Amino acid sequence: MMFGGAVSGGEIYGTYPDDLTDEGPLGLGRGRLIPETPWDSVFEAVAKWAGITDEEELDKVCPNRDAFPAEMRFNEVSLFQ
Repeated sequence: MMFGGAVSGGEIYGTYPDDLTDEGPLGLGRGRLIPETPWDSVFEAVAKWAGITDEEELDKVCPNRDAFPAEMRFNEVSLFQ
């Protein structure tokens, strides 16, 4: 599925790690890092932009969204123009 429209580009959302090495605080070894920004925060914004506003439906799309504080989650206004 593809979506069109104005995207607020040129932004880095969340925090960018200071240390990308395996020895860094987020390094798991073999080039893998623990993300600091949950995927559900992005998918929640996309789902709302696509018209899903019912809390029960959002829980189906993003089942882990309530595991993170609201300030870590994005909304459709922050990602799209």
